[in-house]
Amino acid sequence: MKKLLALAGIALIAAACTNNDEPVQECGQINLTLENSTAPEIEVSTRTVTDLTETDAKDYNIQVLQNGNVKLESTNFLTFKNTTFIFPIGSGYTVTAESCTEEVGQSANDGVGQIRYFGTSAPFEVRTNEISNVKVTCTMANAKVSIAYDEVFAQVFNGYTVEVSTEAEPSRIITFDSNGKCNSIYDAAFFNIDSKNPNLKCTVSGTYKGNVRTATQTIQLEAAKWYKLNIKTSASGRIDMGISVDDTVEEKPQDVEVNPYL
Repeated sequence: MKKLLALAGIALIAAACTNNDEPVQECGQINLTLENSTAPEIEVSTRTVTDLTETDAKDYNIQVLQNGNVKLESTNFLTFKNTTFIFPIGSGYTVTAESCTEEVGQSANDGVGQIRYFGTSAPFEVRTNEISNVKVTCTMANAKVSIAYDEVFAQVFNGYTVEVSTEAEPSRIITFDSNGKCNSIYDAAFFNIDSKNPNLKCTVSGTYKGNVRTATQTIQLEAAKWYKLNIKTSASGRIDMGISVDDTVEEKPQDVEVNPYL
């Protein structure tokens, strides 16, 4: 699901900047406004693109770069909108927008994280006496993970939990209880995507007739996807992890060997 941050009114008005009426340097001004919209949601069955209101985007941060060099440090959207910033004319400009930092994306909500949206505009040029409209499309930059237990699994095992952590950051372990909750109240956890090692380690454990059984499955995470891990068991003790991914509801059954009868 995409979230459209429409910088519809970015007017890049190039003019001669002066000091005491003396020409100093040709430069441009960025005027930023947003189109009206409703607050976007992650949906399981439909793929949507929605615009943001100023209220929706009030916590977004904006950054302006030119050829990869920062021309404006990360600035709150409303501050950006209500302040006049001047930029030298030239090509290779881009605008980035993010709903929160990567750190906050994992530390919010008592450490289970939150959705993080990020986007970068196409390169544009600041020109003298011309206006350029720039649009940033923000997509979900992290992955969402939730747990559901099959009824048969719940009957076979007791005291069961699922621990999830990324291989890139193994010290951050999120534990889902037997109700599918983490930290007792949250239905899902969020993980940043490490480009070199995007694997998520999922460990299921439960007790059967006094014996603790465990099984581990590794899943490769991708940004902008919601992984619904459906924990099941069969008579042979196999646990099927059926994964519903993002709004495509793509099922990816995966077996994890856990035999309660051994």
